[in-house]
Amino acid sequence: MKTLVIVSHPEYDNSMTESFLNQCQNDIDSVDFLVLDHLTDNYQFNVEQEQQRLIKYDRILFQFPMYWYSSPALLKKYEDDVFTRRFTYANEDGKLKGKELGIITTIGEPLRNYTVGGSEGFSINELLKPYQALAFKAGMNFIKPFTVDQFAYMTNAQKSKLLVDYRNYLTNDDINSFSSKQRWYFEQLEELKEQLSPEKQTKLAVIIDYLKNNYDQLDEIKWELDLIKKEEDE
Repeated sequence: MKTLVIVSHPEYDNSMTESFLNQCQNDIDSVDFLVLDHLTDNYQFNVEQEQQRLIKYDRILFQFPMYWYSSPALLKKYEDDVFTRRFTYANEDGKLKGKELGIITTIGEPLRNYTVGGSEGFSINELLKPYQALAFKAGMNFIKPFTVDQFAYMTNAQKSKLLVDYRNYLTNDDINSFSSKQRWYFEQLEELKEQLSPEKQTKLAVIIDYLKNNYDQLDEIKWELDLIKKEEDE
């Protein structure tokens, strides 16, 4: 699977969050970063070139800071110019049909504030509905948005978790599946093991086996719960 991350941030070069996210993925061959603020300085895009770029990828992600409950103006201009009707509409031979669309957004407020009844009044999912509508019109699969809140206040442990979760969002074939996510984690651990000394490889192999056994138990419990629910429904 090939992933394109389209980034829009007026202060990209000075953003600690964007710098961190860029470093999180710069060793992944299947992921490409397109920083719109580096692509143009006059809000003009080569439409045909950008459309041909989008065709090459399976998963397209818009990454931006939340500006007044929406994206920065440059990303909106990119959408308006590049996502033409003939190129986009699924019922008119659009070229994006079957691809995935996802959103990565960064916010300064705690995520808990973005709820009905919270200080922001709306959830992130509600605010991002226009992107879900775009995906629907284009015949794309809209994947659950990925939100980074209050990066500046994160501990090292929280940043480590963010790194793993972000890489998972970029590269996991099915991010909504529990079993797919666990397979992805094991693949990452196996890749890490190959980079270690023989002694550390042995230790990590024991940890991986332990985790797999526990995940097998979780799968069995999930299967039993699904069976119980099915019997109740009948």
